[in-house]
Amino acid sequence: MTRTAVAAVAAALLLPLGGGALGAAPAAAAECVWHRHTKRVVKRVKRHGKVRRVVRKSHRWTCDPVASAPVASPSPSPATGEPAPPEEPVANRVSVKSAEYLFILSRPSVNAGAVTVELNNYGEDPHNLHLKRQGGGAEPELEIAETGPQQRTVAQFALAAGTYRLWCSLPEHDELGMHATLEVAAG
Repeated sequence: MTRTAVAAVAAALLLPLGGGALGAAPAAAAECVWHRHTKRVVKRVKRHGKVRRVVRKSHRWTCDPVASAPVASPSPSPATGEPAPPEEPVANRVSVKSAEYLFILSRPSVNAGAVTVELNNYGEDPHNLHLKRQGGGAEPELEIAETGPQQRTVAQFALAAGTYRLWCSLPEHDELGMHATLEVAAG
């Protein structure tokens, strides 16, 4: 697949994120569950003077935002009359959709601290995910192990504020465009 084709696929996948035909909110700011839709496309083409039937599969991806848990307001405790302590905040979460030679993040940034990273492999090849803070010096790389096609792996990392580079370390995947950037904002 050429770089132009990869760019066209990435652009086609990003179009629904701006708010689809149903008027959904932009998915870049929400957590997502990615769904792959496959459609069989049959075309008739004329080659070498003969009409031939060409069958292909067309794929598209949709992001269904995950509703965050409702936060209840503190109510008075029946025994003491004091407000209950606030519930622990929902952990930061970012979903990384991987397919052949691209990563798409469900959100461009998260807050520093405990971050849940979900690798969804929608491709036909196995993929992994490495994270490293830019300018982090001797900090070790963080890794989500190789995830098979149509599978999901979830891991939690303690991330400090900064800009993180995400990439697939399998041969030639990074060079073909399988990388992304995640901003981690201070608390």
